[in-house]
Amino acid sequence: MQIKAILWDFSGVLFISKYGLGHEHYAELMGIPNNVLQSFFEGDMNRQVDLGEIYYDDFYRSILRELNLSEDMLPIFSESFRKAFELNSRIIEYIQSLPESIKIGLLSNYSNRLRPMIEEDLGIAHLFDDMVISSEVKLLKPDEKIYQTALSRLDVEAEETIFVDDRLENIEGAQKVGMHGVLFTETEQVINEINHLLS
Repeated sequence: MQIKAILWDFSGVLFISKYGLGHEHYAELMGIPNNVLQSFFEGDMNRQVDLGEIYYDDFYRSILRELNLSEDMLPIFSESFRKAFELNSRIIEYIQSLPESIKIGLLSNYSNRLRPMIEEDLGIAHLFDDMVISSEVKLLKPDEKIYQTALSRLDVEAEETIFVDDRLENIEGAQKVGMHGVLFTETEQVINEINHLLS
């Protein structure tokens, strides 16, 4: 069956860590221990943020309170975040090179921060025919309902769709509903695998 759409994860695929350090570099820029930061991002509160039950700025306020730091440091979190991560320019160029007949979607587990970041800060909203963000739809990958939501909004069948993500469980979730899954390990590997599926 002909491929009609490609769905992309955001964090770890379209938006990647500088210097290969990710949260380690982020923690260093903020002046807090990496294990403390990781405990927040791997905890239940982060899941609540991605489900839209907690706003991202309240999440960061909780980190500040936990560390006995002033809320005046909140802007530093955003500033440090942008210094630690960047757009994957090679993937962005690749998306722009694809035929217009292929629909491009975003499917991401992320807080309410993502849409304004894409539309205003990064300026890449024009790349997508649709964006499904977990905090907006109140669903998380790998719940099959979030994949079905993305397919419905793009008006494509699962068999016509490629999904790219850097987490195996999310790829497996997409494959369960019938999509072609491409696990992101490095940029050129993903491009080669997609090109093979498109040929």
